Amino acid sequence: MPTPEEQPGHRRGAVVEARVLDAVSEVLGEIGYGFTFEEVAQRARVHKTTVYRHWSTKPRLVAAALERFAEQTIDLSLSDDPVADLFELSRRVARTLGSPAGGTTIRALLAAAADDPELLETAERFLTRRYDHAVAVIRAGQRTGQLRGDLDPVLTWQSIVNPLHMRAILGHPADDATAVAMIEQVLAGAYAAAPTQNS
Repeated sequence: MPTPEEQPGHRRGAVVEARVLDAVSEVLGEIGYGFTFEEVAQRARVHKTTVYRHWSTKPRLVAAALERFAEQTIDLSLSDDPVADLFELSRRVARTLGSPAGGTTIRALLAAAADDPELLETAERFLTRRYDHAVAVIRAGQRTGQLRGDLDPVLTWQSIVNPLHMRAILGHPADDATAVAMIEQVLAGAYAAAPTQNS
């Protein structure tokens, strides 16, 4: 199999980019936001100028890594049952935050964002992207009549996902059963009618 350097131009670029962003997730989880471009380059086995050429600042580098992280872990193909999709999305978030990289990454990101306005914007975009996906699921549940039409979809998802993030930040990520129990408690006041069975 060709090495990344032997791949055709566009494929080589994509492979190198993936290696760099995976390296960012690793060093962010292990070292925190104090990592250097040199450490990322060494981990990714590329020259540091390659990293600087694609991402000129650390917040932009972290933002790209977070987007890749989100795409790999939260990508969900929707079904014809929005409530079941909401349960699955919550479980995936819990699993992501409970992974070795997930919890340490979110803690490092939030700690560093307090001192870096650009990184704070990165964190907000990362969370907003997740919110947009979940809000679409909740709105689908409203359209099908499974969920109350007067719900605020953003507040509903925040009520589900914010406690999951807080548990991960405190070092006690939720498992599947806990994530399901939490969403059931939130949805108890959100259903248009009592569900006939658990999702």
